[in-house]
Amino acid sequence: MPSSLLARFAQNIFWMARYIERAENIARILDINETYTREAHGEPDWQRVLELYSDTERFSESHDKADSAAVLNFYILERDNPTSIAAAVRMARENARSVRHLISTEMWTHLNIVHGRIAGLTQRDLRPSQVSRRCGEIKEACQTFEGITEGTFFRGPARCFYSIGKYIERADQTTRVLQMGYERLTASDAAEDAISTVQWNALLRSVAAYHAFRSLHPSGLEPRTIAAFLLFDHGFPRAVALCVDRVTQLLEVLAARHDLPRHEGIDGARNHLVFTLNTGLGEKVTRRRLHVFLDKLQLALTRLSGEITCYYFEIH
Repeated sequence: MPSSLLARFAQNIFWMARYIERAENIARILDINETYTREAHGEPDWQRVLELYSDTERFSESHDKADSAAVLNFYILERDNPTSIAAAVRMARENARSVRHLISTEMWTHLNIVHGRIAGLTQRDLRPSQVSRRCGEIKEACQTFEGITEGTFFRGPARCFYSIGKYIERADQTTRVLQMGYERLTASDAAEDAISTVQWNALLRSVAAYHAFRSLHPSGLEPRTIAAFLLFDHGFPRAVALCVDRVTQLLEVLAARHDLPRHEGIDGARNHLVFTLNTGLGEKVTRRRLHVFLDKLQLALTRLSGEITCYYFEIH
């Protein structure tokens, strides 16, 4: 690691990006779930959100029922919940504080504003009539931070680590949303009905993919087409394949332009991820095969993140 970017600073920047991306994704999923996804008796299906983040057990330790008030409080306000928006924004700010000398003044200022707004929210702000507005404000704040970063963050090794963290987190979030949606919505290959159409729309909106998908597929919501789009379409910014390509390119930039030598462990993890993505699914998409494939992708992303941590962030 060159002296201009110490290991701990690279790690701070990597995780700052991941936490901001995570906060935006959680806000979008909560908003879409509140608006579109309903159980048989017409209430938002909050259990599906807990399953998405593997939080059912931790949630049940302090809450009796997965209703709107409890789940929204759990995912927006509870700083002790590591998968909450409050925790993600707080951790993004703490990481940013450590690299204040490396990021732009505009990035730091905006992140402080976002942190203050989230910290000031109360349960009164999460009333049913306010949920969509609050989630929209959080999404917009995170997107604004990304725009500020794009316009002010110097294109050096620090920016590479920021983008690598962002794309790893984005790919992971897309696989989780697709896994949850495909398993719950695809009971068979039967024709669409009104309920499943709304739910597939909700899944696409959960990753901000609805309009992009419709630009290529103006009619119909065939599950395998949706899965292929979210996994492999290089024109969609949250597609797993595009995220993996960006990570690969950024690792090459670190090696070629910024004097960070290639490392066997990172190359092996990256090659394994690319191989898994390109060969693991096959032409026949079933719930079982997709479930196994997405599990392998998540493990491959975790492995790559771990190798990056081991080689670039730990002091040897």
